[in-house]
Amino acid sequence: MAKLKNKHVVIGLGKTGLSCVRFLKRLGCDVAVIDTRSEPPGKEELAQDFADVKLHCGDLNQFDLTKASELVVSPGIAIQTPAIAKAIAAGVPCSGDVELFAKSVDAPVIAVTGSNGKSTVVSIIGKALEALGYNVCVAGNIGLPVLDALSSAIDVDVWVLELSSFQLETTHSLRAKIAVNLNVTEDHMDRYGSLDEYAMAKQRIFEGCDAAVYWLDDHRSKPVQGGRTQLPFGGDESAHGRFYVNTDRQPNQVMDGSRSVLSADDLHIRGAHNLLNVAACLTVLAEFCGGRYVDALDAIKAFPGLPHRCQWVADINGVAWINDSKGTNVGSTVAAVKGLDGSVNGNLYLIAGGEGKGADFSPLADALKDKVAEVVVFGRDAQQIQRAVSGVVAVEMVETMPQAVELLKSKAKAGDVVLFSPACASFDQFKNYEDRGYQFIAAVRG
Repeated sequence: MAKLKNKHVVIGLGKTGLSCVRFLKRLGCDVAVIDTRSEPPGKEELAQDFADVKLHCGDLNQFDLTKASELVVSPGIAIQTPAIAKAIAAGVPCSGDVELFAKSVDAPVIAVTGSNGKSTVVSIIGKALEALGYNVCVAGNIGLPVLDALSSAIDVDVWVLELSSFQLETTHSLRAKIAVNLNVTEDHMDRYGSLDEYAMAKQRIFEGCDAAVYWLDDHRSKPVQGGRTQLPFGGDESAHGRFYVNTDRQPNQVMDGSRSVLSADDLHIRGAHNLLNVAACLTVLAEFCGGRYVDALDAIKAFPGLPHRCQWVADINGVAWINDSKGTNVGSTVAAVKGLDGSVNGNLYLIAGGEGKGADFSPLADALKDKVAEVVVFGRDAQQIQRAVSGVVAVEMVETMPQAVELLKSKAKAGDVVLFSPACASFDQFKNYEDRGYQFIAAVRG
């Protein structure tokens, strides 16, 4: 207790924790850091840049945090952890990096959450606003910590933030000009007690916002409280938001009311789910800058997509290989399969597996039925996936992802597509989803 008394205690080091230390030290705060790992990422940088900041390693519950000035908790650590919960009950303020950011920023904020599509949507919004002449900073869960962005960005006209449910748990002061909840599908069930509990964490993004954007077809993405402008997107021709996808036309069209503004053939990014992502982006842009949104359509059409998100890797002997390593949950893999449906001339093969995070894999069965010729599974929870889908699609199990690539190299013929969309986290065999995606690319190109 003596070592932590009256200190701002950053819990969890890594990239986000270091950004919090830098920010707090600039404010002149007395800072200490706790991490459960003995060799946390960022340890050497902390020692080099902040020799006066003590790093304590070990199980959180051995620390008494009740006399700290403030807890600044990294997103990967649950605030329900007993030591943290005890400190909160004792009246110690608890926040995260987004909360510190929210208290410090003046320019308008467009905030985006959702189980799937967040990174693509914030990236498209950022490119579109830049095309309209705004000085934009895209930050948050997409990879640039918000506090590092705040310290380095100059004269920002609008902030575009990707926010996870974990980040929103410790955010209280964000008053977004436009808040977006794209969708809510089962994810992080190892941290949340139920899908509804997870959905309520996402709902925090709407607190104090001027306008709330949500998917018309997903009741869990809709604000549970009124009192703000509500802007649904999606739906169908009979019931829809202003911007939606018309699937009756070929190619499919993104509509502004009764008028088509672009088609699937106009976009570099593939898949029906990305047309819906574009509809969400246009809803935001029309609210932020009115009819000028049409001047950003060329930038949206030119958007090349993000690495590891239904990313084309190669065509080898007529077989297309697609890297969707960012498919870390069942919903994102279902979206990837549906997005490719109708654009595959031959067979569609799926590689999946990894650490399931307590997910229910049963929705994969309906999604894969009559769409996927065979699934090759690997990793810690491969057997769970096999059990979930074996009744509707052929399944083969291997030990590693490179073995899956090698197996399908011998099976796939010209016109076929191999989709790598794991429906799982990567931590059983890889550093993160990026490492997993790059290893997939290397295996394919090899």
